[in-house]
Amino acid sequence: MPLEALPILQGYLWRLLPLLGLFALWLWLTPRSQAGMHVLILLLAFVCTRDMMTPSAIWALGGEPPLRFHANPWVLAALGTGSLALLGLLARGLPTCWQWVVGFKGNRTAGIALGVAAGCLIGLPIRLHLGLGLAPLPWLLGFATLALAGNALEEVLFRGMLQGLLEQHTSPWRAALGSACAFAACHGYLALVLTDLGWPVMLFTFVEGLVCAAVRLKWGTWPAAAAHGSAILLIGAPLA
Repeated sequence: MPLEALPILQGYLWRLLPLLGLFALWLWLTPRSQAGMHVLILLLAFVCTRDMMTPSAIWALGGEPPLRFHANPWVLAALGTGSLALLGLLARGLPTCWQWVVGFKGNRTAGIALGVAAGCLIGLPIRLHLGLGLAPLPWLLGFATLALAGNALEEVLFRGMLQGLLEQHTSPWRAALGSACAFAACHGYLALVLTDLGWPVMLFTFVEGLVCAAVRLKWGTWPAAAAHGSAILLIGAPLA
């Protein structure tokens, strides 16, 4: 990894470690029988981890174009790789929560293809409207790692665990709507405090959440992750 990426990642982790330590302790202190509380703790920890990217200058919302990520591809690739590691830890360390992460329903190839198509349906009109060009290939590779792996982690939490948990207590469509509402609400601090984008971000994340929830309902969590990752991959651009 080029040395220029290390100070960015160190600064980000320095901000995060106290919070993550407290969340880890909270998770450990919560009885294993309280799987719903475990899901809530994981969601809160993820939101803090994601939103901390803003003051750490890893991404920026607002301006032209409205969604931009760090120009160093190694920073993005490292964060994406970390997301994959966290997915492995969740699968191994919290089997009671992971049981709700239904990976696939039906044909896997069709599910991934339809997930990517759903992501393009969300992201392509925005990309065309913004007139985004192609970024350099090294940056695209690093960004693809973050967009696909990072959003897979987000989908496992919101669509896999939360939506799966809600399905144990209500109808599948009501659970899907609940996960979409939670997804949009968990972008509220980012939209209303960290940036001044406000309702457009809330509306976009609600629509995106609904689409991903519907994909998860029909095809499973990994196709929903493909939808989310594809959409972000299409609308993201490098920071100048």
